[in-house]
Amino acid sequence: MTQQDNSGKVMVVTGASSGIGKATVEALAQTGATVVMVCRHEGRAQDALQEITAKVPQAKLNVYLADLSELDAVRALAQELKDAYPAIDVLINNAGIIPGLLSNSKEGLELAWVTNHLAPFLLTNLLMNSLLAAPQGRIINLTSEAHRLGQIDFGQLGNPKHYSAITAYSDSKLANILFTYELAKRVEFTNLTVNCVHPGVVATNFGKSSSRFVRALLFMGRFFMRSSQKGAETPVFLATSPEVEKISGKYFKDKKQIKSAMGTYNAHTARRLWELSEEQTGF
Repeated sequence: MTQQDNSGKVMVVTGASSGIGKATVEALAQTGATVVMVCRHEGRAQDALQEITAKVPQAKLNVYLADLSELDAVRALAQELKDAYPAIDVLINNAGIIPGLLSNSKEGLELAWVTNHLAPFLLTNLLMNSLLAAPQGRIINLTSEAHRLGQIDFGQLGNPKHYSAITAYSDSKLANILFTYELAKRVEFTNLTVNCVHPGVVATNFGKSSSRFVRALLFMGRFFMRSSQKGAETPVFLATSPEVEKISGKYFKDKKQIKSAMGTYNAHTARRLWELSEEQTGF
């Protein structure tokens, strides 16, 4: 397949300093796009920048630093990006964590919920005008097949007595899909599409801050994991392929649409989650 020429397009990737994010940036840079790397740590960001430019000398990369576990940092990042890029063609919400012991954000909310769901919810909404200003904007939310283990209990959400790392992660991934489907309805009659993707189980340092139990599961499963480059293939496909330019509100795996869990199609749950997310982010 002929590689798309994306010269002149601006594509934003969060969690861009390692793993799937870094592999995604490299692949997008090869298409000629200006790629905005949103990273948490300056040192890791510079290492990734140097590594990618060594492989793709013509790469057009810009780095922005933001800790997406802090909603104020998300707001500041969004303002910087809006000021720099009146039109954004692609937003890939890739950043995420697998939690360990219970930890709360500065806002007093569970950390995985903030990082994995509220941060992309807020960033996407704050960048909406820039995304709509692009000729054909695309939003890609990374989620996981772990969403099938999730069950958002609005009455108990964030209750420390019911916390487990696996539940927190699964619930946040379920929220990613519900958010995607609800947003797709809200932008249906615009030039914007929004889809979500399970990149596969990727052998990265993604779970290094997780509990010992989760780290053990990840370690035992490494032989069945795919590379970061393989994990980046579907996000890059959704960001660049003309095959999907009119497709919105879908769940992808290995470049194909698949059905997500039955509960993700509950419109009432999706609307209720949207309202809660607005309340928690102050959007």
